[in-house]
Amino acid sequence: MDFTTGILLPLILGGVGIFTILRLVRRIQARAYLKDAVVVITGATSGLGKECAKAFHAAGSQLVLCGRSGERLQDVLRELSAAADPLKNAHKHHVVVFDLSDINAVVSAAEEILSCVDHVDILINNAGISYRGTITETVIEVDRKVMETNYFGPVALTKALLPAMIKRRKGHIVTISSVQGKISIPFRSACKSRLPLRPLVVCVAFKDQIFLTCAVFTSLIRRFNPLELGRCTAHLKHRGNSGGLGKKLPVGCC
Repeated sequence: MDFTTGILLPLILGGVGIFTILRLVRRIQARAYLKDAVVVITGATSGLGKECAKAFHAAGSQLVLCGRSGERLQDVLRELSAAADPLKNAHKHHVVVFDLSDINAVVSAAEEILSCVDHVDILINNAGISYRGTITETVIEVDRKVMETNYFGPVALTKALLPAMIKRRKGHIVTISSVQGKISIPFRSACKSRLPLRPLVVCVAFKDQIFLTCAVFTSLIRRFNPLELGRCTAHLKHRGNSGGLGKKLPVGCC
């Protein structure tokens, strides 16, 4: 028996075995984190918000779908029910209709959300509006509307739901932005309106021990898988962190 077969090969096989077991444990932790979690998704009527709803529903989470159109949100609920497996997800999902640009409506919506589900485990700030135009031709009312919807609205909702998270010492805030906010593209300055959310929620993560994921939404997306969010949180907890930054949510790059 030479050195390779007698010592090196068992070490390699042992290392592979340990790595496989750790990956399995991490996956189980991720699924456990998402199952029965209460997830609030803004902008759930279409696009990425709707896909998030499908993915979290499949993971066994209870959903609160938010948007401006109650009819379209009900359509999403019916679509989820049609594809549902009662054995995997028997939760009653909720719909809350409001406009992010109306701060008073946002505060009332937060109260309605907490009356429906008692607490929130995951808040996904997804809703937003876009605008294409030159800075000289864009009237100030448009700039104000964009900022109210893309920044002040999510800030108000986050602040309204945050105290309950802090009280439970448990919560995860996901902020979805655009890669066009990080690079200069003609006629797309409105995308910058999401960038101020990052320093706000970073302060929340470190001061109040709430988990944070800042995701940059691009056109080059692989299908959203909420297990990545669970893996991120499970990894942070495994390291002994009570709060921190999750940077691998697969809706783009962070």
